[in-house]
Amino acid sequence: MNYYLAIDQGTHASRACLFDEAGKLVNEQVKEVALHRISHSHIEQDADEIVRSVMEVVQKLIDGLKDDPNSETIKPPVIMSCGIASQRSSVVAWREDGTALSPVLSWQDTRGADQLEELKPDESEIQRLSGLPLSAHYGASKMHYLLNSAACRDIAHDELRLSPLISYLLFHLIDEHPYIVDHTNAQRTQLFDLNDQNWSPRLSSLFQVPANTLPVCVPVLSTNRSPHGTLLDTAIPVTAICGDQNAAIFGAGAFSSDSALVNFGSGAFILSLLTNYRESEKLLNTIVFSECNEVLYAREGTVNGAGSALDWLMDRYGISDIWQQLPAWLDEIKQPPVFINTIGGLGSPWWNRDIDAEFIAVADSSGSDRQNRSTPELPKQAVAVIESIVFMVCSNLEIIQHERPVSVLRVSGGLSRLDGLCQKLADLSGLTVKRINLKETTAHGAAWLAAGRPDHWSDVTSETFSPMNAGSLKQRYTLFNKRLDELLNESA
Repeated sequence: MNYYLAIDQGTHASRACLFDEAGKLVNEQVKEVALHRISHSHIEQDADEIVRSVMEVVQKLIDGLKDDPNSETIKPPVIMSCGIASQRSSVVAWREDGTALSPVLSWQDTRGADQLEELKPDESEIQRLSGLPLSAHYGASKMHYLLNSAACRDIAHDELRLSPLISYLLFHLIDEHPYIVDHTNAQRTQLFDLNDQNWSPRLSSLFQVPANTLPVCVPVLSTNRSPHGTLLDTAIPVTAICGDQNAAIFGAGAFSSDSALVNFGSGAFILSLLTNYRESEKLLNTIVFSECNEVLYAREGTVNGAGSALDWLMDRYGISDIWQQLPAWLDEIKQPPVFINTIGGLGSPWWNRDIDAEFIAVADSSGSDRQNRSTPELPKQAVAVIESIVFMVCSNLEIIQHERPVSVLRVSGGLSRLDGLCQKLADLSGLTVKRINLKETTAHGAAWLAAGRPDHWSDVTSETFSPMNAGSLKQRYTLFNKRLDELLNESA
């Protein structure tokens, strides 16, 4: 039996998943990793803990395959290739020998924001070259921060590597110890030229990140004959490397042009394929796939406060879990407050990190539109958080729909397990929502790429949610947009 290995290194956990020739998940190992919220702007992880966690889950998976009593005895099982996906926009400083010089600065980290004020006059040029609006969530300003930190420690540029997390992982996970980065992760640094598919000298100069500290850019997909390298202490070729959301778009195999994908993790991402590259003022331009001279682009919207907003709520109440109660709350609570969800900062299409989160009570039965900012109880707040995620997704979808009609929404990720969220998304968007029946969408997409994009892996079942009456939900959406516009005007 032949298998395909996928490594998915995410914000809260590292996963190793094994898929058979039909694309079926046959085994999985998971190891949680810590996320340290030092402050609202300083959010980091331990680089070596992440590497150890990946090595541990991979080794357990391989050991389990060897010990499988059902494995064939005449022909031993073979792992044909490996795909690796990692959290995007997370960066780290390290030495050539692989020694970390800093923690991993999370994609949620915005400690480099001060530099962006100096770059405001160049904002339109930066967006044109990188495809990304000027934001501290991307890697460049964090890399500049790490560069200054290294200078304070008298570490010379020629000793220093500044890279996305994936480069640090690949150095430690691949026998050849390469210093490389794929196009999808390189782009999220905001130092990558979308048209040239390489580092931009102009962006490097603007952000003051020396080009000689950056890894070599390579396509997402290689081949078994010429892989990116071989997995440490194995003969397994690593043929695909990419960002986690870029892999998720291929979770159910090839992606149809009339669909959009919403993947719900710590953040939510809305992805819609482009027939050709074109700029957008409010949304992101993203590379989702590359191989040799082939590049596939997508329009992307981003919601920073998805699962992380529920984490924020649980921290607020000092509780560890509300997941068991959420399905019932979403079914029972018909009139929740409206939550202005700025957890992690507002992503697209607003791009603002200066607004505080708040709950707003909806109009009372007399029709008053008075905004009551009293704090409602936990169940109502939890439903309001879920609805705020739906509101922000729909705000992005409206812009995508102006560019190209979308008839079906595919949804995946942890929060998509909530029927109530999927139904609210269908109701408010007016679109059919199909929840992909895959346990590990990102890993499945990474394995599909590593396997050479086989057609028969696209045969994935889904559950359908059809639009229904959304009268009161639309009223809360209107209030959400009205209050958000007020706050954006105040902060301007």
